[in-house]
Amino acid sequence: MTPFSAEPPYALTAVAAPETGRLAGTREVDMLLVGGGYGGLLTAIELAEAGARVAVIEARDIGAGGSGRNHGQCIPVFRYLDPAILPKKGVDLLAEAGARVFDRIARHDLRCEAIQKGTLSAAYNDRTLAATLAAQAKYAVYGKTDRYLDADEVAALTGANAFRGGWVHRDGGHVNPLGYARELARLALSLGIEIFTDSPMTGFSRDGGRWCVRTPEGEIRAKAVGLTTDAYSTAAIPGAVTQGFFPLTSYAIASRPLTAEERASVMPSGMNFGDTHHDPMFFRIDASGRIVTGGLQEPGRGSRFDYTAGFMTRRLARIWPVLAGLDWEFMWTGTVSMALDQTPSIQKLDDGLWALSGWSGRGVPTSAALSFAFARTLENPAAGLDWWPQRQPPKVVAGALLGRMVQLCRGPFNQLRDRIEG
Repeated sequence: MTPFSAEPPYALTAVAAPETGRLAGTREVDMLLVGGGYGGLLTAIELAEAGARVAVIEARDIGAGGSGRNHGQCIPVFRYLDPAILPKKGVDLLAEAGARVFDRIARHDLRCEAIQKGTLSAAYNDRTLAATLAAQAKYAVYGKTDRYLDADEVAALTGANAFRGGWVHRDGGHVNPLGYARELARLALSLGIEIFTDSPMTGFSRDGGRWCVRTPEGEIRAKAVGLTTDAYSTAAIPGAVTQGFFPLTSYAIASRPLTAEERASVMPSGMNFGDTHHDPMFFRIDASGRIVTGGLQEPGRGSRFDYTAGFMTRRLARIWPVLAGLDWEFMWTGTVSMALDQTPSIQKLDDGLWALSGWSGRGVPTSAALSFAFARTLENPAAGLDWWPQRQPPKVVAGALLGRMVQLCRGPFNQLRDRIEG
C-alpha cells in the first residue's frame, strides 16, 4: 500500500488552537452549549454578542470532530431553501449563509485561509443543463448569481472544455476548516465566553429552574442548554437527539501540491468546482495548492487508499489531462448526520433544553445560519419561531443499518446511472 496520512493536512497550516482547559469545579452561566464545533461556537458567539453569559464544553479538542475534518467548502446551496417550509426571516437567513461566513471572517480577521471566489456548478448534458438552469434561476431571485454562463465562459473559469454551461453562487468559497474552528474559539474567548475542552458531558439534571450539566471534574448550571454534538454525540446525549438522523461516514482525500503548470490549467478562477453527475465530483484547491475532494465512503472509495487515489486521478485527468500524474498524500474520514428529509432541526427536549441536529452536510454555511436561529431560540423560544421551525424531526428506524446500506449501494447505483446516461 502507498504510504499516506490518515489525518487531514489542515494542521500543517492552521493557526494554533487557543489555550483552553478542563472544566473543574462549579460554574453558573446564562447559556451553556454542549459541543465545541461550528454549531456550538457560533451559537455561543451570537448569544454573547447579545449580552448573555455563555460557556461551551467540548469532549475533546476544538476541531476534533466534523468541524475540523470536513472538506472546507462553503457551498451555500440548499434544497430546503423554500418559502413553503421556512418563515420569511429563515429564508433570508439561509439565503445569506455564505455571506455570513465570510463577513464574520473579514470583520474579526479570522486567520483560516479563507477564499471567497464563488462556487461553480457545471453542466455536462441535457439533464444537468436543465437542472443548473433551474438552480441559477432560484438563486438569482436572492441576488446570489448574475446570469447563466455558456460553455465558453465555463471553460475560461475551469480550464476545461467538458461542460455545456453552468452558474456561480457568488457567496461560495472555502476555508481551512480546522483553522476556522480554532479561530471561532479564539473569537469566542475574546467575547468572554468560557470554553472547556476535554470535558465531555456525563449527565444532566433539572435543579431549581436551572439545568445542571456534569463533566468528569465539574458542573455548569445554566438557564438554558443547547446540545450541538450532532453526529459526534455520546451516550450521555438524550436519544431523542440522535434518533432524528442516521450516521454516514464521509471521506476526504488531498493530493500533493499542484505544480505551477497544473495550477494554471486547473480551475484558474480559484472557485470551488462541482459538476452535476448522479455520482457528483466536487473539489477545491487549498492554500497549499492541494486538491481536496471526497464523498461518502464506499466499499472501495474512501476505504482503500490506493483504489481511491487511482480513481480520483483518472476521474480528474479525463477533464484535466495535465493531472494524469497526480499523486495523493492524505485520506481521512469523518461522520455526517443525515436527516430523512435532509433538513436540520431545532428541537425542544424540555423547558430550557434544546438541540440543533441533522446538519445533513454543508456544515460551513449551514452553521452560520442555523446558529443564529438557534441562539434566538435559546433566548426566547417564541421569537425563535420567526427564524426557524421548532420540530421533532422524523424518526429514523435502524439508523446504523440504514447508513450502512446507503454507503454500500449509493455510489455504485449512481455510477451505473451515469454510465447509462452517457
